Amino acid sequence: LREVCFGATLRMATIPPTYPLAKGLKTAYIFCAKRDLEGRKRHPSSLHKLQNEIRIKPKTMEKIIPVRRFPKWSQDIEVSIATKQKDAITEEEQANECLRVYSDGSAIDGGVGGAAVLMKGKQMIRAKRFYLGSETGHTVYEAEIIGMILAVQIL
Repeated sequence: LREVCFGATLRMATIPPTYPLAKGLKTAYIFCAKRDLEGRKRHPSSLHKLQNEIRIKPKTMEKIIPVRRFPKWSQDIEVSIATKQKDAITEEEQANECLRVYSDGSAIDGGVGGAAVLMKGKQMIRAKRFYLGSETGHTVYEAEIIGMILAVQIL
């Protein structure tokens, strides 16, 4: 039950300030931070009880703004992940896009890192690499994310 309450409080803390519940959540947090539900509040609301128990400060949380798109919107990029090396080589040879970005993250010889390459035709324009550290402190999933971040940076 505590995990469910924590998740609900966390989601409420990330709502934008324009959302109707944002002001009430802020007020409940301020009240509970000052008084611990002791004092003048005879019948605390559910928000007060959650804020008193969980204590997530709404001001410090990143606000998530909903993204709106035209209903007929479609992305203009293509993501392709080949399952075999032979298929990847064939796709690369047949690719007719002007710019292509490749990214990867992996662990080898005890080290973990990520890389990204920007290609124009058959020419490499830019490349970035980042070494995270040893396998004991980092995972391949982190390396994959680093590869994606580097790919966005070189664009």
